[in-house]
Amino acid sequence: MKKLFAIAIAVVLTLALSISAFAGLDALYADTNTYQQNAGFATDAKVTINPGQKLFILGWFASHGKTVDKVVWTLDGDEKECSDVYRDRPEIADFFGGDWVHEDFTRAGFGKDDGMMELLGVDALAEGTYKVSIVGKYTDGSSEDIKPEFTLVVGNGEDAPATQNYVAVQQANQTDGIWLTKDGDCVGVEFTTNAAFNRVFLPSTWSSRKDNNRECNVVLNLYKFEYNAENSLSKAPVATRTYEVISDGNPLCELVLDEAAPAGTYIFTITASGEKLTGDTANGSAYFVMDHAIADADVSKVKFINTEKTIAFSVTGDIVEGDFFAANPEDTEVPSEGGDQPETVPQTGDATVAMFAVIAVLAMGAAVVFMKKRAF
Repeated sequence: MKKLFAIAIAVVLTLALSISAFAGLDALYADTNTYQQNAGFATDAKVTINPGQKLFILGWFASHGKTVDKVVWTLDGDEKECSDVYRDRPEIADFFGGDWVHEDFTRAGFGKDDGMMELLGVDALAEGTYKVSIVGKYTDGSSEDIKPEFTLVVGNGEDAPATQNYVAVQQANQTDGIWLTKDGDCVGVEFTTNAAFNRVFLPSTWSSRKDNNRECNVVLNLYKFEYNAENSLSKAPVATRTYEVISDGNPLCELVLDEAAPAGTYIFTITASGEKLTGDTANGSAYFVMDHAIADADVSKVKFINTEKTIAFSVTGDIVEGDFFAANPEDTEVPSEGGDQPETVPQTGDATVAMFAVIAVLAMGAAVVFMKKRAF
């Protein structure tokens, strides 16, 4: 698969840290049976297709000491079958060299670059809205959520979408990522949009597992850009979210806004926090890893903060003609405080108001003198 080396290194790191199970969906497409160098609907909580369209998936899952049985999908809770397109993943096992690892990765890949796995029966669904999930099963009866429950809209099950996902920087096929391993580690990205948006997200992340007692928190902040990054980050964020990391890609690293942010320039930051983020990943420290961007990613319209590596990320915004992303503005100095103030020019009626104020003060003074005289 296109993400072979990135996946392989993730497996090396996670197995070395005694993590037991892995599940990931690289792509989910409608009527597209080959990998197209992007995540398709893989990260979407709602997928809209036309009646008669098919859905295809691509990814892999495995667990130490287990053998893959099959991948299924559920429709409103009822289990459905997928096409029989599996492949072994010995190239991952070769990093370890043990026979048990080869057994663990038997049938671990579902779908291939040139022939993905079909969710059988999707093309026969009537117009409407459904709840769908994708589940990987092992021969011992246990299972892993590959894509937790999402909404599938067929035809006019709902109003036509007004937004879509715009890929700012495409996710990687490389072996490394951007690691956050210490409490307070923070990276960010500055971007500019030509239209309003209501969501910023990372398409792929790796992390330690909470069930191995190695949990951490991730804090997402969105700042409105003012003059330069330093000044912008000193202000209160326009939106924030904090959540516990459970496992790879769970939950999806996203910041959903209550109200759409208007077109403009923003800085999106990702911060790891938690007592178990000690930086010593070899001895059990928690960690959070963002996917590196592809080698030839166009980053001319973004600026990365606190990292020399490029971060893959996307934005959900209003559907527009032309480019959704614009070039970032140049940094400028923050205006100094206490500078020359503009002269206030009296407006119509100011003199009258001032005269009434003088009369009122004089009248109050006269009243006080009169009261004093009456007191004697």
